[in-house]
Amino acid sequence: MRLPRPVRTGACLLSLTLGVVLGVTPARAQLAVEPSSLAVTVPQGETETRTMTLTNSGSEALAFCLSFDRPLQRTAGISRLSEGAFGSACGTYGEVLFLVDRDDLPGCCADPYGLTITSDGRLFAAEGNGGRTIELDAALNFVRVFDHPVVAEFEPFPATRGVTFNADIRTLWWLNIEASGFDVYRALLLEGDLDGVPTGQRIELPIRAPNVPPDERRLPVGIAYDATRGLFYYTDIRSETIWAVDTLGHVAPGYPIQPDAYPGATLAFGLDSHPSETGTDSLSTRLELYVRPPGASRRVAAIDPYGGDLGAGTSLETPLPFQDPNAETGLSSGEPVRSRVDPNGVLYYPWSSFENSGVLAIRPHPLPPSWLVVEAWDGALAPGESRTLELTFRPGQRSVGDNTAALQAFTAETGEAVEVPLTLTVTQGTDAESGDGALPETATLNVYPNPSANAAIVALTLPTDADLRVTVYDVLGRRVANLADGPFAAGSHRLDLDTAALPGGVYLVRVQSEASVLSRRLVVVR
Repeated sequence: MRLPRPVRTGACLLSLTLGVVLGVTPARAQLAVEPSSLAVTVPQGETETRTMTLTNSGSEALAFCLSFDRPLQRTAGISRLSEGAFGSACGTYGEVLFLVDRDDLPGCCADPYGLTITSDGRLFAAEGNGGRTIELDAALNFVRVFDHPVVAEFEPFPATRGVTFNADIRTLWWLNIEASGFDVYRALLLEGDLDGVPTGQRIELPIRAPNVPPDERRLPVGIAYDATRGLFYYTDIRSETIWAVDTLGHVAPGYPIQPDAYPGATLAFGLDSHPSETGTDSLSTRLELYVRPPGASRRVAAIDPYGGDLGAGTSLETPLPFQDPNAETGLSSGEPVRSRVDPNGVLYYPWSSFENSGVLAIRPHPLPPSWLVVEAWDGALAPGESRTLELTFRPGQRSVGDNTAALQAFTAETGEAVEVPLTLTVTQGTDAESGDGALPETATLNVYPNPSANAAIVALTLPTDADLRVTVYDVLGRRVANLADGPFAAGSHRLDLDTAALPGGVYLVRVQSEASVLSRRLVVVR
């Protein structure tokens, strides 16, 4: 039995919007935010915490919601954040906003697998089999369908396992697999324009030779392009790893990697790339990855480009409604992509079942700038009540200079927002003397610059005196450096790490005491 569809454009949405607009409107509660702006200066490798106070100065209870660089209205008027529209004051992460399925796609199509979006919001979904790409608008209305590049030169069973958009030259790239079942013979990236006309450009992805047993060959799926680094990312669902290759097909230093943030997790279908704001700091790039941790439900999770956790308080996860809303079975079947026009408002992903297939638009967890950790994202305030939230500014290894963002605090009942400009000024890290200044409550560890070519600094802050062992390991668990082994006084410390003699790749800096163990990933580039 088919269930009613989620909120879409058309009569249902019009009725909903009119009901909110014409119905009884509660007395408007006023949300005040202090300070009205925040500007902090932080040396590389250090962190600073500031507070922001939200106050309900009205006579009615209110709910507040935080976001960044205010997203566009997904629907008309004030219904976007109304309780009646989306089931809760701020909406639920992973709630279905729009749905398109085969019934909505005239004359086509086989199951969509690849998914990408242009910088101006044009959405493209590539068939897994059949060689066609569907264009949709932001509300998942059908626009058109066209043939895309397909190659079956080596093996007569081609399949499309991803599509991505290069914003620099405005072309699409399709991941073309020549395979028989799971037996992959060749994987190519094929370039075409936005009408699917091939340019003739192709990149061969590294897979093992055909005479290698099938279970030892890679199975690349999903593709995402990072213009700031000139890299294509994809996942190998056979080895549960993330790969990155340059525009010549060469594997980038430090890859492949397994996401340390989700050890033992199942990776599937693909990933999305959100490049660095500055274009100079590779670890500021985020990947959003379809992942299923052991014993947990599937979700889209944000990680750094080398598979590491983004840090305490930054597990930015969007749960996925994997059931086909109109069937008893159905799973995600392709790459998740965030809207480039409304990044904190909409996340898209393909789904399929035996009965049907299509694309879902869901509400994602907001992505703050990579240098900021936010204590909470929403809450409720009684009349006259205030709540103070912590904002942690952490430049890590970012380049010296200014970084800006616009935090938005919404009154959920009305959709009105207060904007708080944020500025992080990063200064060069210094060799501070240990014991100077206020001591932290917990020990911290930072390594910068990261990635490193010749030298890195291991920065420690300790709340109390401690005996420490500071070591560096490669990805095989072999110790490659011993930086310290002995007593450290409470306060700040800097240790020099010579990376010039280390091969390019991923390393782990480990600080061990009797009470705890801290570790930080370091990428060495050549």
